[in-house]
Amino acid sequence: MNTLTPGFASPLDAQACFRALLTAFGDPGRAITLADGLAPPAGLSIAAAAVLLTLADATTTLAADLPAPVLHWLGFHTGAPFTTPEAAEFCLAGSAPPLASLRQGSETAPEHGATLILDLPDLDTGRRCRLSGPGLAAPRETTLPLPAAFLADWAEQRLQAPRGVDVLLCAGRRLLALPRSLAIEAA
Repeated sequence: MNTLTPGFASPLDAQACFRALLTAFGDPGRAITLADGLAPPAGLSIAAAAVLLTLADATTTLAADLPAPVLHWLGFHTGAPFTTPEAAEFCLAGSAPPLASLRQGSETAPEHGATLILDLPDLDTGRRCRLSGPGLAAPRETTLPLPAAFLADWAEQRLQAPRGVDVLLCAGRRLLALPRSLAIEAA
């Protein structure tokens, strides 16, 4: 029997998550911990579920290569139509696809670039990186659980500015934002 767990208990939960997303994008590289209380199906972190419940709806497209119960849960609670990663406004994945394979937006409408939500085991292991750019008064060093190929992809993406993909790293109840305007290099 497949039991569908509830989404947010209150609209205030979505508002709190939205504020957390604004904080994360405004302070890139800083992990934000979301409130407890959401119980998504196995295979989906609380942070990734909260992000999608907050941002996705019947007017946004979503790509996710996940088990059927997770897709059913997301579809039921968000109403978002599923599509291919190349066409999606939100792409949920367990590992980073080539950024160039996702929607990039255009020079005149960069906001049409995709948001990649990486649902990872943790945010504390990986390679040391130096972040700089908008939102940071000074460069910040942090650990990012991303492969070296991602850093090369990111550098290539920055050459296409203002086009590109924003990235949210999610694990457990934590999320960390990497806005497309951010410079990321190995530390």
